Amino acid sequence: MKSIMNCFFCFLIWVQVSIANEHIKIITEYFPPYSIYIDGQLEGISTEVVKAVLNDLKLNGLEIIVYPWVRAYNTALTEKNTLIFPLGRNNRRETLFKWVGVISPAQFYLFSLHNRDDILIASLNEAQKYTLGTVINDVREQYLIDKGFKVGTEIFTALNHDQNLLKLLKGRIDLWPMNELAAYYLVKKRKLLPKYTIKKVFHLADLSTEGYYMAFNKDTDNNIVSQFRKSLNKIKQKGVYKNIISSYLVDD
Repeated sequence: MKSIMNCFFCFLIWVQVSIANEHIKIITEYFPPYSIYIDGQLEGISTEVVKAVLNDLKLNGLEIIVYPWVRAYNTALTEKNTLIFPLGRNNRRETLFKWVGVISPAQFYLFSLHNRDDILIASLNEAQKYTLGTVINDVREQYLIDKGFKVGTEIFTALNHDQNLLKLLKGRIDLWPMNELAAYYLVKKRKLLPKYTIKKVFHLADLSTEGYYMAFNKDTDNNIVSQFRKSLNKIKQKGVYKNIISSYLVDD
């Protein structure tokens, strides 16, 4: 029994050394409240979960790099050992990445301005008569395109989510596909009250139903992906994950 335990302990050490010897690149986008700078430090719901996983793996020294979304997404697609978060999961992306696990909740809606009483949507198809603002290669944009929406006629792209909120406020788009937490945060950041500024007009219930993930480039060694997955499950079992999520869901 002692021999078996010693071998298991040696295996754990080997795994940690093997991960440490690999050049792992961790990237995210500025996407409050999932990845956000607070007092000069990168924080946020997803970021704190990823940091907890790194701490469990004894990889605290790894830097988390912030890129604009298009660059982050393309980097994760093309560079081995690249971990990206937060990432929505859909059929189009399923084989493009090696998925570690869910790191934060997300409920997606089509938002309109609060005073747009003329916008009534009973099905997603009815949204095609309006203009929508998305971010290039974002999970919401991919979802809408797969549902038959056309870029340039119904969908109009921007570089980031805040640009789309501004377009909504100025009446340049009718609908803003966004997850609830991020939408309210960005509205509050502009010193506006969400309940008097935007409203949900349609629930995108089948979009990334489990929430946001962390995922590796598809050429990453399976052992690395497995160890990250085990550590993520471990912090969930210990209650660390629940505590992080709860701290952001409390509405002051």
